Amino acid sequence: MSLTTDRAIRDSRLLLVIVIGLVFIIAASAYFYWFRRTPSMAVPKQAEQSQYPLIQPAFRNESLSITLYYPRDGMLVSSPAPVKRQPDEQAQARETLLALFQDQRAAQAAVLRDVKLRAFYLGPQGIAYIDLATDQQAVRASAWDEQLAVYAMVNTLTQNFEEIKQVVFLVDGRETETLAGHIDLTR
Repeated sequence: MSLTTDRAIRDSRLLLVIVIGLVFIIAASAYFYWFRRTPSMAVPKQAEQSQYPLIQPAFRNESLSITLYYPRDGMLVSSPAPVKRQPDEQAQARETLLALFQDQRAAQAAVLRDVKLRAFYLGPQGIAYIDLATDQQAVRASAWDEQLAVYAMVNTLTQNFEEIKQVVFLVDGRETETLAGHIDLTR
């Protein structure tokens, strides 16, 4: 064997070692790059799951802090209150209204004491429908007390649920002009 052939074999072995080394370095780089990207891809999945509280059993029995508005001493007063967390916005808003009607401080207002929540609907474009059961002749309150009671219900909904833009009052399933004979509710 000649000297040039021997050198060519050694050079080709060196070239093979260099190529294998480069392939190994590229493979290792790609491996580490892939695993560094993987945790950042898992974050959107966790964010998607937080949109569905029914999937996570920890939310089912949690209470939610809301702000109730109620009349007191001729003024509208706010106070935090816990309510049971519900699976959707309509049920959560209904639970919030029930908390207002059951609150002892709100029950001191004549209008809120004499009406009962019959149903609650959340319509399109942020319109909330409060269906009340009441005998309008039995509700005795001044115009100011009626206005504060209406504001208490409206503020309790609009301040706790940003998607509620308008509130429509119904009495026994029909639109009503007034609750106690003073405030025009058709506007």
